[in-house]
Amino acid sequence: MKKHYFISLFVLGTLCHAQIAIAPNPADHEPHKNSILDVKSPTPSKAVLIPVVSQITNAADPDNDNNFRGAVAYSKDNGTIYEHDGTNWSSIYNYVVEVRPQYFAHFSRSANLNLSCNGGFLPPYGCTASGTVQLINNGSVDFQGSSINLSLASNVVTVNETALYRITYRGYATFNGLNTDEIQLRLQKAAAATPTAFSTIDYKSFTSDNDNLGYSPVFNGSIVLQVNAGEKIRLQGFMQSGFSPLVNSSTSFQNNNTYGTGELIFEKIVL
Repeated sequence: MKKHYFISLFVLGTLCHAQIAIAPNPADHEPHKNSILDVKSPTPSKAVLIPVVSQITNAADPDNDNNFRGAVAYSKDNGTIYEHDGTNWSSIYNYVVEVRPQYFAHFSRSANLNLSCNGGFLPPYGCTASGTVQLINNGSVDFQGSSINLSLASNVVTVNETALYRITYRGYATFNGLNTDEIQLRLQKAAAATPTAFSTIDYKSFTSDNDNLGYSPVFNGSIVLQVNAGEKIRLQGFMQSGFSPLVNSSTSFQNNNTYGTGELIFEKIVL
């Protein structure tokens, strides 16, 4: 009874101010000054449960009612949150994110990235090799831009503007030698404070037990992430081999038009 009595007084008091706070802790009952409804929850936080319908056609769907605009409901039929625009329900996933290209770079020089290693006679058998993929702009000098800077000397892209980017990377490769088990095209990032310490943030992999494929594996990767000013991006080729004591295991990341042109694309996402 004491708990119910407190809630009754609390609701009456907050209604006088046209603001409501819902809080399990009586000491934390003041609503935020800019909110009409302030729902508070201790850790671990509990969620606010919005209206749930089996399918969105079961929800009220008034036409030309601006007072209903902004209403939300969850449809279990396709696991989607819907928002009403005053006339119809629309899935929140229907909203299109506009992107504006900021930088376009090809890694299509005449020299390929060739990797090789020898597994040796003694266990543990197998070996790995890696190298940085060469990058080039359409010109003969380093690309300079307000958001992106490419150093041809190090094949590293420096981002000068903190933003949400979609980074797309593509490449082609060949299996060579003996027992080249896996090859990867890796997208790597280094923090501004540690510009030479790169870590892999995304990669595409191809594995095969056939060194004579007769075709070139294609890598297509894309990732959306926030990149902070000063952080660096590069592409790395990687290979791993099994037992190959007599013949080197090798792979070649193709940068010429024989197998197509690889590319690295930065697009800044504009909401």
